[in-house]
Amino acid sequence: MEEKEVQKLERETKKLLDKFSLALSNVKSKEEWNISRNEDRRKEGEGKICDKEFRELMFENAPQHNEDFIIAEKKTW
Repeated sequence: MEEKEVQKLERETKKLLDKFSLALSNVKSKEEWNISRNEDRRKEGEGKICDKEFRELMFENAPQHNEDFIIAEKKTW
């Protein structure tokens, strides 16, 4: 792609993002989405003893994992 086309694409993209962010800033929400809990799911500790239920929850939510580790990949959105 030529430099001229790249610059044009960048300008158009910026205009589109600016227009979208302006429209988004005008959206009013009636509800507040903060969640308050009396207790956290994870218990603070020294890290030697694992909360089995928390561990299972974390591994259920991880897209890739093996028995002992969550497998993560950099820069995959």
